[in-house]
Amino acid sequence: MKNCKKSGVKGEPHSIINISNYYIQKFADKVEIQSSGCHFLKGNKINTGYVNWWYRYEDHTGETRMRYISAHRFSAFTSGKFKEAEVNEYCVLHDCDQYYEDDDVSYRQCVNPDHLFIGTVQDNALDCVAKGRHRNGDPRPGELNSNSKLTQSQAQFVIDNHYIIKQKDLATQLGVHVSTIECIHGGKTWKHLAR
Repeated sequence: MKNCKKSGVKGEPHSIINISNYYIQKFADKVEIQSSGCHFLKGNKINTGYVNWWYRYEDHTGETRMRYISAHRFSAFTSGKFKEAEVNEYCVLHDCDQYYEDDDVSYRQCVNPDHLFIGTVQDNALDCVAKGRHRNGDPRPGELNSNSKLTQSQAQFVIDNHYIIKQKDLATQLGVHVSTIECIHGGKTWKHLAR
């Protein structure tokens, strides 16, 4: 592999000796096998579509520590298929994403080690482009955006009631922060909807 590893500040590496069988079994018990062969981990997805996992262990001082890790990385880490150093240093990529529609990021829940591979940041970017998932920096519009807090009809409601209902009241009614409403009214989000 080239020397282009994971970007960002390097954190404390995970070590397989710190992960008890209890957490490995708990992880396995939450996996649902899909007809596609993907293994989806039941749990709360973060706004990017990935699922996080955690484990506890006792460090060398006897203090109990909790560590968080993405579910697909945990799977790669505990599967024995990859070297510990590779999983800590490089990106863990999905191969199964090629079987999903461009706007379907549900594959990110997949923790099947046979659907995962190790790559550099460059490999990750090239894989994204090759599979047509690269958006040239443009976020996906509306509900296709994984950060979207509202449906299209809710966003249109906000636009239609711009000068009728106060932003604070709209936010309360829709269960979002006022800044979400402000961004819609300011044209920063949901730009594709008619104003």
